[in-house]
Amino acid sequence: MRESHPVIKNELLAYLLRPQRIVFIVNPKAGTNMQKHFRESVDNHLNHKKFEYGIWFTEQEGHASELAKKALEEGYEIVVAVGGDGSINEVASALVGTEAIVGIIPAGSGNGLAMHLGYGRDIDSAIKKLNTAEVKTIDCGTMNGRPFINIAGVGFDGLVSNLMKGSHWRGFLPYFLKSVEAGLRYTPRECRIELDDKTLTLTCFAISIANGPMYGYNFQIAPDAQLDDGLFEVVILKDAPVWQYFAAVPSMLNSKIYEADFVEHYAARRVKISVDGENHVHLDGEGMVVEGDLYFEMKPAALKVLVPTKP
Repeated sequence: MRESHPVIKNELLAYLLRPQRIVFIVNPKAGTNMQKHFRESVDNHLNHKKFEYGIWFTEQEGHASELAKKALEEGYEIVVAVGGDGSINEVASALVGTEAIVGIIPAGSGNGLAMHLGYGRDIDSAIKKLNTAEVKTIDCGTMNGRPFINIAGVGFDGLVSNLMKGSHWRGFLPYFLKSVEAGLRYTPRECRIELDDKTLTLTCFAISIANGPMYGYNFQIAPDAQLDDGLFEVVILKDAPVWQYFAAVPSMLNSKIYEADFVEHYAARRVKISVDGENHVHLDGEGMVVEGDLYFEMKPAALKVLVPTKP
C-alpha cells in the first residue's frame, strides 16, 4: 500500500485519509466544446488534497465505456463523465452493479441529468461541486438489456435523437429545428403497451420511459419521476394535432405536462412496447432504430453517483 500520509502512524487511518483516485473521461466532441480548457479547470478547481486524478480523452463512439472498464481495472474509485447525457450513459453503463462511483461534469448540449442532480451548466462550478459531493445510490433502466440512466424514448423523440445523430451542429437551436422537422414527419403509431399487470392499446406520438424527470434545457417530461424509487414513470403522448404538442412545450418548463389532454402517465417496474416495423428509439438521448418488441426493466439501486450537496 502506498503511504499517502507518512506522518500518520496508524496504517488504517492513513489509508482512510489518502486521496481518492478519480479519473475524468472527457468527450472532446460533446456539446458546444466547453471542455477545451478542461485540464486547466481541473488544475484550478479540484481539491488536490482530496483527489489524485487522471484525465483521459475519448476517440470515438463507445470509447468512454472502454475507458470506464479500464478505470475499474486500474482501481479508480470515482469515474467522471465529462460530456452530455450520452457520455454519462457510456460511462455509467460500464459501472452498473460495481462499487465504483460515477461523477458528472456537464459538457453536452442539454445536460438533462446533470441539471437535475444540481451540477448546473458551468464546468468550473461543477468541478468545485465534486469536492464536497456526496455518494447516492440510484436506479437504472435497461431496454432489451442495454442500460440507460435518465430517460428512454420511443417515437417522436426517438426520431429527433436519430436526426441529431452525427450532426456537428450542437446546442438548443439545432435541437429545436430537428424537433420541428420530426414533428412534421412523424406519424403516430398504434402501440401495445404492457405495464406490469396493465395492458393498453393506444395510438402514440411518443412514449417516454423515465427514471429521471427531465431532458436537457430543463424540459420536464416526467415531473413525478425519481431516480431512487424503483419505478419508471411512463409518459404517453397520444395522437393529437401537431400544433398541440408544440403548444404544450411551455408546460414542460413548469412541471405541468400531465395536465395536457393528450397525456397519460403511469408508474411501472417493467414495460413492454409492441409496434409493427421499425421503432425510432433513444437511450439517454442517443438515437437508434430497433425492430421488434421493446422490453424495459428497472434495476433498483444499481449505480452509485456523486450528487452535489445543497448550499
